[in-house]
Amino acid sequence: MPLPLGVGHVPAVPPSPHIYSLHHPDRVKNFPSKGRILVEEASPDSINRQWRHELDHDAESILWLLLYWVVLAQPVQSPKELIGMPTWTLLMGQVESRITMLETLALGRSLTGLTHSVYQALLPLLSKLAAIFIIDRHWLDNSETRNHPEYAPEAFQRLVLQFILDTRDEEFMTRKVEPEPREVEQVGQNPNLLSTASSRRDENNRKRPSPRPSTQRQKRPRVAAEVVTKVG
Repeated sequence: MPLPLGVGHVPAVPPSPHIYSLHHPDRVKNFPSKGRILVEEASPDSINRQWRHELDHDAESILWLLLYWVVLAQPVQSPKELIGMPTWTLLMGQVESRITMLETLALGRSLTGLTHSVYQALLPLLSKLAAIFIIDRHWLDNSETRNHPEYAPEAFQRLVLQFILDTRDEEFMTRKVEPEPREVEQVGQNPNLLSTASSRRDENNRKRPSPRPSTQRQKRPRVAAEVVTKVG
């Protein structure tokens, strides 16, 4: 099924790198550069349109594979950096979670611990690739260039090639990756959560009455309490 339609922009058809234009003039002619368009409602052409798996959906699969690699990649000779739990939850969650992740990326908004800091330069590319799928082509006019099943792969080729040409001399492009992937942060490893929990404990301690001496034999704390103390 196509992604639910919401008001949004279909990004501009990316320009073709010069070297690409020289070798593929027919493709450049078939997908000329165009500005972005605002889609507020479904095209009348989509009313009786049948949805089926096509080439552009394979391009989307490539995006998710690339995103998965980027999230897990730990560059060699670099400090360990954890994958943010909210980010991991979106990536590994249900369809609705991944749609939210796609929309967040397309808007260029940050996701906690999405990539290792070495690979942050990849974020603009990921944002442009994600934006292609925000408005499913199922809802566009038949005459719209971006409604062609070959458009997404074409846009991917142009964007990725341009990114390589622009960053091929950057250090991160040749940095090797550790065989072991990055780990996902645990709740207890989040400094904000730890600070909040600590503040709450202090507040609770202030509210407690002063302890009174007891003549009864003190009971041994439960095992569960010990585990919580060690984890915290």
